[in-house]
Amino acid sequence: MTPPGTAIRCRAFRLPRQGYAPEECQDASAGDPERGRFAIADGAAESPYSALWARLLVEEFVRRSERRPQWANWLPSLQQRWADQVSRPVDPRLWPADSFDPGVPWYLEPGLLQGAFATFLGLVIEETSWDALAVGDSCLFQVRGGRLRRAFPIERAADFSNAPWLIGSRTSPGEVPHKEGAVGQGDCRPRDHFWLMTDALARWFLVQVEEGGKPWLDLEPLLNSPTEDDAQQLFAGWIESLRTDRQLRNDDVALLAVML
Repeated sequence: MTPPGTAIRCRAFRLPRQGYAPEECQDASAGDPERGRFAIADGAAESPYSALWARLLVEEFVRRSERRPQWANWLPSLQQRWADQVSRPVDPRLWPADSFDPGVPWYLEPGLLQGAFATFLGLVIEETSWDALAVGDSCLFQVRGGRLRRAFPIERAADFSNAPWLIGSRTSPGEVPHKEGAVGQGDCRPRDHFWLMTDALARWFLVQVEEGGKPWLDLEPLLNSPTEDDAQQLFAGWIESLRTDRQLRNDDVALLAVML
C-alpha cells in the first residue's frame, strides 16, 4: 500500500512499428495506481499471438497481490487462458509476416505448438520502497531530483542483445529462467518518477545517459499534457522524430510513466 496522502499517477503509451496498425503493436502495459502495481511486456514479433501473451502477463501481475509472484503459482492458469483463446479461428493479422497459411488448421501450425514469447517487467510500490521482477530487456528507470537513481535490470546500452530471455506461453513454469531473470528493490520518495519501457526506447534512454544527457527531460512533457489525447499525440510525434533521426530503431514501443 502507498503511504496515506500519497497519490500515484500513471500514464501509458504504445506505438507500433512504422507501417503497422495500432492493433498490431505487440507490446503491452498495465497499472493499478491505488495498489501500486505496474507491469510492461514486449511480445516477440517472431511468435504467434505474442501481443495476447504480453497483455495476459501484465494484466495478471497487476491483478495479483504477491510482492514477488512465483512463476509456478501463476503461469499455468495464464498459459491455459492463452491456449484457450488461440484455439479459436486464427486471425492472420496477429501472426508474423509470411508465417500464416490459411489452409493449415490452427493446431498444426508450428508456431502455435511452440507458443508465444515475451519479455516482462513488474513493479510493486509499497510505503517507501519498491520491488521489481524482470525477465528480458524491458527496463525500469527511477529518477529523483533531476538525477537517474536506478536503472534495472540493464544498466548499460551495450548490454542489450538480439536474444533476450523470454517467458513462453507453452514453457514449463519450472523452466522459466530464474537465474537469468532479475529482482530489484530500492527506496522511493514523493515526486520520484519511474519510467518503465520496452527495449528500443530503453536502449535510447541509456545511450542518452551515457552521452551525458538527461533523457527524462524529453519524457516529462508527456506528463504535463492537459489531456490523454494530447499526451498520446505528443508521444507518437516524438517517437516518429526519433526514428526519422535514426536515434531509435523501428520497433514496437511501450512506455509506462509512474509518478509519486
